[in-house]
This record gives sequence, structure tokens and C-alpha cells, in this order.
Amino acid sequence: MDTEDRRVRRTKERLHDALMSLIEERGYDKITVQDLIDRADVGRSTFYSHYETKDDLLISGLHRLSDDIELHMTDDPSANDILPSLGVFRHVADHHELFKAMIGSRGIDLVMHAARDALTERAKSNIDRRSSTSRNAAIPADARAAFIAGSLMAFLTWWLDNDRPHPPDQMAEMFQQLTTSA
Repeated sequence: MDTEDRRVRRTKERLHDALMSLIEERGYDKITVQDLIDRADVGRSTFYSHYETKDDLLISGLHRLSDDIELHMTDDPSANDILPSLGVFRHVADHHELFKAMIGSRGIDLVMHAARDALTERAKSNIDRRSSTSRNAAIPADARAAFIAGSLMAFLTWWLDNDRPHPPDQMAEMFQQLTTSA
């Protein structure tokens, strides 16, 4: 049983790695299931035993992406901000080609929505922990969280589309200045 679980994990990992490398090389829309199975060196029936479509494979990887971004926010020295962004900018900078393909202006809608939802959830959690006496207390927390998460996504997209004209530290500082009143 344990051996089978390890094989399944390895197969899924190979498919996920194949997807990420192909997204960087070609863009998501140009990838076929055949491309994935060729790159991962697995059979078609193996692919379909785990996923119905390439979208399913992508969605399964989004949980890992959300966890990874959350980890980078937790390690962020600006963790007191509503949405700590320095760790996010640093992580995106380290993998900029992949992120440009996934969340740039020509990015993948599924990734954009999942990332925005994860960021919104994190922002809402931080807003809820803050005092209700903030000057924006009249604005519902979920509306403020959506604004901040959407702003970060738009800012990341701009940064990637413009070939990262500023370092991550400066981008995080600009983002915090722009969103401080939210």
C-alpha cells in the first residue's frame, strides 16, 4: 500500500513538474495532454487515472501554490500588514518566468482566480484580527480584503509585464504605501 502511494505521489509530481515547465516554455493554452504525458514520461491511461483534464492537473497544483505563497507571507518581516507582500514579491521574483506565464496579463484565469481568492482570505483574516476601531471599520472586512488582494494581483501583474522594473523590497514598500488606508 505504501509503495503504491509513493508511486502515485511520484507520478503526480512528474505531471505537475511537466505542466510547470511547459507553461514556462509555451504558455498554458498551447499545452496538450499529449505534451504532458510525453514530458512526464507516463502513459495516457495513467494521466487519466489521476486527472480528467489538464485543468484538473493545474487546479491540483494551485493548492501547492497557495501553500507556498502563504509560507512566504508568514516569513515576511512585514507580517503585521493586512497583506504582507514582501515575501510574495521575493518568491515571484525568484520564479518570475513561471509567474509571468501564470499571472501576467496573458496569464491563466484559473490561477488568477485561485491566487486572488487565497490572498483575499489571508487579508480578511488579518483585517478580522485588527481592532474594529480602525478608520475603515464602516467598510465591510470582506470588501476591504477583496480590494487589497485585487490590488496586489494587479500590482504583481504590472510588475511582471514590465520586466520587474523595481526590486521586490521596493515593490512591497510601494504596495504597503498604496494600501495603508485600506
